[in-house]
Amino acid sequence: MWQSAVILALGSVLIIALTGLFYPWAFYLGGKFHIIPYWQGWGKLHAKSGDYVLLVRFGPTPRGSRIIPHSNLKGVAYLCTPRGERFYMHLGGSMRPHLNLSTDGEAIDLYMDNWSGLHERFMGDHRPSIQLRGRWKNPDLVMDDHSSIVRAFLPDGTVYRGHDPNHPYDGEIVPITLLNAPYSDFDVACAAEKR
Repeated sequence: MWQSAVILALGSVLIIALTGLFYPWAFYLGGKFHIIPYWQGWGKLHAKSGDYVLLVRFGPTPRGSRIIPHSNLKGVAYLCTPRGERFYMHLGGSMRPHLNLSTDGEAIDLYMDNWSGLHERFMGDHRPSIQLRGRWKNPDLVMDDHSSIVRAFLPDGTVYRGHDPNHPYDGEIVPITLLNAPYSDFDVACAAEKR
């Protein structure tokens, strides 16, 4: 039994060491050192259709384009809507290749797709999808939604599930500052939106 624990511990150390070798910047996301190479933050998108509370959690991944090299990101996100819905989302993203230890001022792009339920997993309909673009202002991310809220939601805050070719692609651009904070802060803000 103890051999399994030792193997698990050594495997964890090896993964962290390899991450440090190939992605040293990941240990300094947000401007300070952390032993686990990931960053987490939350914020509110104040759109015309209501307030959307978003939490993101991500770290480096070797997956991504080999043709256009980037520092690729992978993680999860949670989105609470003005109607009280909560979506679990897969997150991907990128920053420029060959980052320094400090990411302050670096551009970053994130995208998230819904993976909340069985329908989304088996039918391939991953709406809503959200995109963010912006820059690090350590310890936070200052971003905008690239009009993705207006594409993903109707004016009453429900998810747009149609296929209308005239559905607006461009529209309101909603700013968001993602604050480096724990999940519990997001949970409180999300619960407050349901009222």
